[in-house]
Amino acid sequence: YVEDTGLPMLLRDAQVLSIWEGTTNVLALDLLRSLREAGGLTVIRAEVQRCAAAVRDPSLSAPMDAAQAWIKQAETWLGRATQNGQDALESGARRFALTVGRALELALLTRHAQWALDHEDDARPAAAARRFATSTAPTAYVDPNESRALANDTPLPPPAEARADGAVEQAELSVPDAE
Repeated sequence: YVEDTGLPMLLRDAQVLSIWEGTTNVLALDLLRSLREAGGLTVIRAEVQRCAAAVRDPSLSAPMDAAQAWIKQAETWLGRATQNGQDALESGARRFALTVGRALELALLTRHAQWALDHEDDARPAAAARRFATSTAPTAYVDPNESRALANDTPLPPPAEARADGAVEQAELSVPDAE
């Protein structure tokens, strides 16, 4: 007969999800160990700074600022947790590792977005960097033109030149209606 109560699926998920969660925690603890041996976040912070130095487009300043702020938050947390002992370090290791990973990921994505603007006149990577930077803020504004371009893999022109007040005007994107 066919089981239709959903219990087998819940049992399967309960067994598998704990393995996935455990793996993330093991990797987070390994990150703490490797940072202790390497002398902290110096190497990761330096890579984020190299990425920041490569970014010139004003529309990418907010994502790069977010990456740098996340690294700073991670460094601050690491310092405080280290003072509070091993239990504090281990209990926050997973969130710390995810913050460091997201910061580095955003910095690399933003550097690539600058390259795409310079060499391909393609603003989709820039739109993806801005989207990624706001992904932790559920009420952040998301440009609908960028959303359509990312969803439909439609070319997105580079942003217009910065205005005198420092704001950047986004070029209008025309996307055909879905049939």
